[in-house]
Amino acid sequence: MNKMVINHLDKLFVTSDTATIVNELEVQHPAAKILVLAGKAQHEEIGDGANLVVSFIGELLQSVEELIRMGLHPSDIIIGYTKAINKVCLFLNSRASVLLMDERLRILGD
Repeated sequence: MNKMVINHLDKLFVTSDTATIVNELEVQHPAAKILVLAGKAQHEEIGDGANLVVSFIGELLQSVEELIRMGLHPSDIIIGYTKAINKVCLFLNSRASVLLMDERLRILGD
């Protein structure tokens, strides 16, 4: 779906590309700046997936807002998210090595 964006120079963009939209944003809020930087980094590193990154971070921030409203302290939320990141990294590393080993076995078996 196309979006209409007017940047700080009053230039009009009609695009569905999240990377283009993110590049034209001028944000002041620290959390929004992180979201913009993550979208830009994804686009620069991979060339695609900025929409996924922005959507995912937006959902995380929405969850954080709910947790804060429930009375959790931000440092407790950070600790929880850090634990989750570590668990995900361990899982992905274990799966990646298994997949790599499977591919090596296939190559050696041929």
